[in-house]
Amino acid sequence: MAARVWWAALLLGGCVGLSLESGVNRLPVPLSQARTWGYQLTGYGRDRLSRVTASPFDVVVVDTMDDDGQPWPAPEVARAARAHVLLGYLSVGAAEEYRPYWQPGWRHGIPAWLLNEQPDWPGNYDVAYWDADWQALTLRELDRVIDQGFTGAYLDLIDAYEQHPDRPAARAEMVGWVCRLAAHARARRAGFLIVPQNAAELIRDPLYAPCVDALGSEETYVYAMNRPTEAARRDALLADYALWKAAGKPVFTVDYADQPDLIGRTYAQARAQGLIPYVTVREADRLTPGQ
Repeated sequence: MAARVWWAALLLGGCVGLSLESGVNRLPVPLSQARTWGYQLTGYGRDRLSRVTASPFDVVVVDTMDDDGQPWPAPEVARAARAHVLLGYLSVGAAEEYRPYWQPGWRHGIPAWLLNEQPDWPGNYDVAYWDADWQALTLRELDRVIDQGFTGAYLDLIDAYEQHPDRPAARAEMVGWVCRLAAHARARRAGFLIVPQNAAELIRDPLYAPCVDALGSEETYVYAMNRPTEAARRDALLADYALWKAAGKPVFTVDYADQPDLIGRTYAQARAQGLIPYVTVREADRLTPGQ
């Protein structure tokens, strides 16, 4: 999902007996050995990143800013990153008006790369992601993520090329854009992780695989909320996931459900396919305990 502003707090409601300090001394596993993951994109509250640090997940995705829109200070990031593979959320295929880079007076066409507002996500705008000015802005955002001390970046709206069927180069331009982001990050810090969300089929482009370390993918088994996906969608995604795994790149799936039977079935189905699943609610207003 594109909009961090609509995702509420990642709480520990389902994790009975977990103190805020319990995860501090655990060491992060390599991404290739991760077996659990979760994310929080807003609603940190007075606890800030303490609950993230204490959570039991191997990998955690968080927004790079607190609830007041201020970047997390490097010491807070470092503390959480000592316990997890900590990925900072960065939208590279859409602009968000609640980000510090947003300027008064911006609207469709001003600046030139700013396109239509997304109808399902108010405050989020499609962008001409191939535009040099948008890319320069986003690379500055990536620099901030690196400087904050995140283990890697979780790149959203990679599937934005699907919104431009009349642009023949749209898919190739997205591949090139992700690879540019990866090269920029790794030139600044060796081993910095690049994890795109969605657009699993891009693994079929031989230029793409060397640029990315893993895949995050939404709604493999369940649409938001509690609506099982079609067999054709599952089969197509699983075929792409097989290519990711064959390339040695883990696949992290997120599905949206709050019905116990459906949650349990989703975890079982995903794990049977060698995936790393997370099931939560669309609002992400609690840290679901995992299975």
